[in-house]
Amino acid sequence: MTPPKITKGSPRPRRKDYPQGAKGDAAFSKAVEQWNKLNVTPNQTPSAPSVTQQGVVETKPVETTTRTQSGQVRTDWNIFTDGSLNIQEGDAEVGQTPYVTARLPEYGERAPTPVVILPSMDGNGFTIVPREEILQTIIKDIQRNPNNINYWKTQLKDYYKSDDAFQRSLRGGPVTDKDTDFVFALRSALGQIGANNFSAGAENVSRNQLNASGFYDINSWLTSRTPLPGRQSTSTSTRNFTLKADAIADFMREVQIQVGDPKLVDNVKELAEAYWEKVRSEEMKRMGRSTSTYDPITGKTVSSSTGFQMPSEQQLREWRIGFITKGAVSKDKVISTGIRNVKPIDLQDAGGDIGDNYTKLKGYAYEYGVKISDEDLKMKAAEASLPGGSIDEQKRTIQLASRASYKALAPYIEGGLKVKDVASQFMRMKAEELELAEGAVDIFDADVQAALSGDKLPGPNDYLMAVRANPAWRFTKKANESAAGFVDTLLKMWGKVG
Repeated sequence: MTPPKITKGSPRPRRKDYPQGAKGDAAFSKAVEQWNKLNVTPNQTPSAPSVTQQGVVETKPVETTTRTQSGQVRTDWNIFTDGSLNIQEGDAEVGQTPYVTARLPEYGERAPTPVVILPSMDGNGFTIVPREEILQTIIKDIQRNPNNINYWKTQLKDYYKSDDAFQRSLRGGPVTDKDTDFVFALRSALGQIGANNFSAGAENVSRNQLNASGFYDINSWLTSRTPLPGRQSTSTSTRNFTLKADAIADFMREVQIQVGDPKLVDNVKELAEAYWEKVRSEEMKRMGRSTSTYDPITGKTVSSSTGFQMPSEQQLREWRIGFITKGAVSKDKVISTGIRNVKPIDLQDAGGDIGDNYTKLKGYAYEYGVKISDEDLKMKAAEASLPGGSIDEQKRTIQLASRASYKALAPYIEGGLKVKDVASQFMRMKAEELELAEGAVDIFDADVQAALSGDKLPGPNDYLMAVRANPAWRFTKKANESAAGFVDTLLKMWGKVG
């Protein structure tokens, strides 16, 4: 960042063109000083910037002493480290800032008195002036230039004892000896300037850098102030927050409805706590807030509010079923596995909605020849219980899977035919051909599946020929009788029998 060159007729220096921090402040102050020498007539002194809603902007020079230069310029830098100057902490409880004290015989001060340390015009030296002398000079200058009243008060806002004191001072209009709130703020600010410059001077001496680098003058101090925003009042809506006892009670009721037996849910109490933490976290994120901000400059109050929809009962139920079926993990540690490891038969026997849905879906999947793992069936059973879900929706997904698996049957399935209706014929034929017990061949038998999943269904003879390729067929009574008849025929052909 390279600041613009200072020449006669050039624009007045802007703080934003200089680096942040004390060094930038010093460079800006020096640039203003140089610009004033070239562009301000002797009967004028530079004005302080005015403050608008957009921030700090430059104004035309007016007669206001923002850089008091009384006092003899000094270069005895050793006083920053030899104890001649002393930092006083101030009283934070009443809003008093730190300040510097020193003995100033040239002002008739024999005892230590509060002083302000300021840089010389050329930055090679410094002055030490009684704080009260600078304070009175500034007040008189402000009284002569009433246009600067709001600027001074606003820039010193943070040094008032309270926001009420600041507003009282603003409403009071011109600065007079009765405006004790402003006098307190100005005195505190001057003390802070002196304390900051003392610290900068001590640091410069330790570096053997004998100049006023890093020092503030009154103008650069004012322009570097960013007062806090107007007084705000914030209210938070806690309506509709769920109580812990209610959340846990709702969770346990859901367990009873969905599972039937809480003992089937792994670490059910810990899982209920995890559900409560989820509810509380989400509700805190969605907490409504309203804020009112009073602008003491305009006297207007601006209010704004932010509100979020709290979790609906549908969302809460989804969370509960999700915890029940999937369990919970906290800080990479499994709190509960929910019902993931429960045997399906136990769920069916317990009589909850998930167990009931499991039974229905398992039977439906078999009828349509779709093989689904127990884990997936449990998830489908749970999804059927979710708000907006249904057992019919889960059946529809099974039916779609069936149509994709059995392309030759797809039109019939779509028309309402079950795969089992066709498969039962192939199941019966195989059982009879291999002389198996009733029910020994199911819809997932390899031969039955081969017949059903081809591009077209095989005829009875083709299917029987495929079944007879099974080695087990050779040991059936029908196979033996067929073989004996074949041998008898051959013998007769060769005249060996009959």
